[in-house]
Amino acid sequence: MCNFAIRRNKCYFKRVYSVSRMNVRRHDPLRILMVALAFCVWLRFGGEVRGAQTYDFGFIPIGATNKVGGFSFAGGTDLFMQSETFIGPNAADFQTSSNYAGQFLPTGQNHLYSLSYIPQTLGFESAALTNYETPDPPYGGGILYLQGVGMPVSRPGSGPVVPELAPLESAMTNFLVAHNFEAGTLALMKDSKLVFRQGYGWRDNNFTKVIHPDNLFRLASVSKMLTASSIYKLVAAGKITTSTKIYDYLGIQPWGGVLGDSRITNITVQHLLDHAGGWNQYNYNPPFDPVFRTVQVSTNMGLNYPATPTNVISWMFSKPLDFAPGSTNVYCNLGYLILGRVIEKASSKTYMDYIQQDLLGNAGLTNILGFTNVVQSHSRPGDLAPWEIWYADIPQYLSRSAVDFPTNINVRVIDGAGYYEAFDSCAGLSGSAIGLCHYLQNYLEGYTARVPGSSFSWGYLFYGSLAGASSILSQNITQTSSSTNGVEFAALFNERYDQVEGANIAAYTAITNAIAGISSWPANGGGMIQWAFTTTNINKLGGFINVPLTRTGANNLTVKVSYTTYSLTAGSSNFFPVSGVVTFGSGVTSKNITIPILNDRVIDPTRQFSLELISASGGAWLGDNVTCVVNILDTNTPPTLPGQPVILPNGNFQFQTLCSTGLIQTVQFSTNLIDWQPLQTFTNANALTGFTDTNSIGHGAGFYRVVVP
Repeated sequence: MCNFAIRRNKCYFKRVYSVSRMNVRRHDPLRILMVALAFCVWLRFGGEVRGAQTYDFGFIPIGATNKVGGFSFAGGTDLFMQSETFIGPNAADFQTSSNYAGQFLPTGQNHLYSLSYIPQTLGFESAALTNYETPDPPYGGGILYLQGVGMPVSRPGSGPVVPELAPLESAMTNFLVAHNFEAGTLALMKDSKLVFRQGYGWRDNNFTKVIHPDNLFRLASVSKMLTASSIYKLVAAGKITTSTKIYDYLGIQPWGGVLGDSRITNITVQHLLDHAGGWNQYNYNPPFDPVFRTVQVSTNMGLNYPATPTNVISWMFSKPLDFAPGSTNVYCNLGYLILGRVIEKASSKTYMDYIQQDLLGNAGLTNILGFTNVVQSHSRPGDLAPWEIWYADIPQYLSRSAVDFPTNINVRVIDGAGYYEAFDSCAGLSGSAIGLCHYLQNYLEGYTARVPGSSFSWGYLFYGSLAGASSILSQNITQTSSSTNGVEFAALFNERYDQVEGANIAAYTAITNAIAGISSWPANGGGMIQWAFTTTNINKLGGFINVPLTRTGANNLTVKVSYTTYSLTAGSSNFFPVSGVVTFGSGVTSKNITIPILNDRVIDPTRQFSLELISASGGAWLGDNVTCVVNILDTNTPPTLPGQPVILPNGNFQFQTLCSTGLIQTVQFSTNLIDWQPLQTFTNANALTGFTDTNSIGHGAGFYRVVVP
């Protein structure tokens, strides 16, 4: 910013070569050069433009129509919800299309609050918002629970799929539509080689951004598989044995100081692995699982905080067992919650640290995009990991928040009535499908580490199911000293159909039926295909970038691979999205993917998009570099003033700016530094550009600035 004080007969000036930033609605930096004329000048910048906070009720997502956006709604054609804004504690404003007749929605399965409004014309219409329970906190920034009945007709994939693997695509999309699930992801390996990683549906609950293949999902009980492998890893390291008796080993005392059943002292690590510890959560009416009753545990124990896993274990140690340890097997979340504490005691680490650092390690844990492939699940929507998916909950109802105990707040199960932080080792992990494939490449599911060159056969299928989460982890392989054969996959969804694994069974059946019809799998001569590097740079003025795909290993077969671009911080003004299927002929080891880079003629921070490999066929498979991040660099320089402004003999005011060519510049004038009047907008063809205000006398004393958006 250049700052000038002008007197009638003499010009005094000082240069301050800095750039002022103003936060604008799209959060792009606004570069400003200002020339000020006055006897005394003071400037103040850094104001922030704020819009009203909006909330999506979901009856018709903002900006969506049932034709253009692929949505299907009852009540008319071309239904359109433009904006929705709270205007008070019990009312909201809606801007709708004129043909939207309105509707009354009582509280029920798909929404928690009744809403009644009848728009008459295009524009804002008031609507009464009522509910049967007073929200706590009241309507405001914490309201996340209003959802509507609209469902997307389509669940788009992250990118195209090679034709030979189309049955997998059909299986996933048909399943999602049939069960009204909004999002899912599938990563599949054949012979322990990755051939398919695809996301389906929507990253956000407005159905506006397509999912990324590696988005994180709650794993629910699939978490137990990683817990079991951790136990066996510690056994192999000599830290514990499967015969270790957990009561004496952990030293967790029963609540009240009295052991509820002397047989608890006989429970071993193996009993817990086998769901044979002595607890039957189905013996009660209604069924009672202490892991999901942390509010009751906290209340009974007189705690003023949400019950931790150790609190739950202590509470259950004060109660009688349902059967003698080892005498039968009954599925038990509590047993795996206890195993998490065994892992912590044996490793001297937190459960999460051991999973990430020791079980998985950096190679399988860190995603190329920079996030972690397996993380701790969190309860509140605002606490979810940045790359974690949103969650749907049907039926929807409000229960007391476990994560906010003892505060009396009612929330949905997926938003805190289930205390996911306390589920850790039994159901409290979130992860990506590709992260689970990395796990399967190194471990037998729920068991020991895989030893290269050893011979074995292993088949294991495990389902996970919680409100807002369904998960499948399947491993069916045979390994010899020279080869591995079989199929392994992870399928994750952001919803649950029922509590009896109906959705998981249907998804597993659909996927395995699709697999049975596929014959194009990895083969000798196909080779491994991946991006040549995981990150690369291009200047925004470069016009295009070529990113090479490389093929290694035997390469005498003709193979295919599919790819897509995925927007990170770069948008449609920064690059042209591309996707497709690439064929590698026999002997071909490299192919370039060309992406057009656009110059938006503004000054930007570095913008990013990624290139993603989706699938491979014809004998090829995908390597580790399935993602390449492209950084679009901006070396444009903002306007500066190379000389002195002058007042010409005719009274006109003149100055010059120096900046990169091809930028959109606007000269503005103000008398008060608040209200700015545009004088001229132009794209500079030369670095040095002159400007003359031919009406400077009419403008009087004031301020000039040059704005580059």
